[in-house]
Amino acid sequence: MRNQFFSKGKKFSVGDPMTDALWDSFLPQNFQTLSPFQWTPISVIERTWNFLSHDGVTSLVDLGSGVGKFCIYLSLLSHHSIDILGLEDREELVNVSESLKEHWEVTKVQFRKVNFLNQFPKGHSHYYCFNPLYETMKGSHSIDSNKIKSASQFLKDLQILKQNLLLMKPKSKLITFHGFGGNFLPGFRIILKEEISGGEYLIWERE
Repeated sequence: MRNQFFSKGKKFSVGDPMTDALWDSFLPQNFQTLSPFQWTPISVIERTWNFLSHDGVTSLVDLGSGVGKFCIYLSLLSHHSIDILGLEDREELVNVSESLKEHWEVTKVQFRKVNFLNQFPKGHSHYYCFNPLYETMKGSHSIDSNKIKSASQFLKDLQILKQNLLLMKPKSKLITFHGFGGNFLPGFRIILKEEISGGEYLIWERE
């Protein structure tokens, strides 16, 4: 895929300081302005790798991967040691993710244009999500206006997501930032709870 976004010649090596501002500088302008609300902060990704590096991770899925920031930077931090899959149902965001993937030269990240509510990926050791149902809520800072926004749609999607998460294998982990859409998750126990970058960060274990 021909890279259509990057002409600045910037490169990053693990060990160099990474900031959200630096990462965002590689995004199209309209996605840069959404960064504080939609894309996972660098500090949260670094905290996640600190946990995963001691938790026997073999594969991870980002449910609603957006512009691919979480997946790509996590792969860089892990020295490309784990398989990472990003699921996103907006084609434009998948295209941006693929361009970022090419730029950062990550080899063990895949992006798929998939609605994870309809096609839930089973069998992975870890899952991540950053308030994945936000786009069905009547809030500000939405990515676009393509999705139905209503309380009934949100509750319907939340029920589907909870049922899907029960497909996770026992002892697998779900990592959430700003929640998954609810406060109680049947079939899971909380093993870590923190406040990071102004949001609630939780790690759940499938019972």
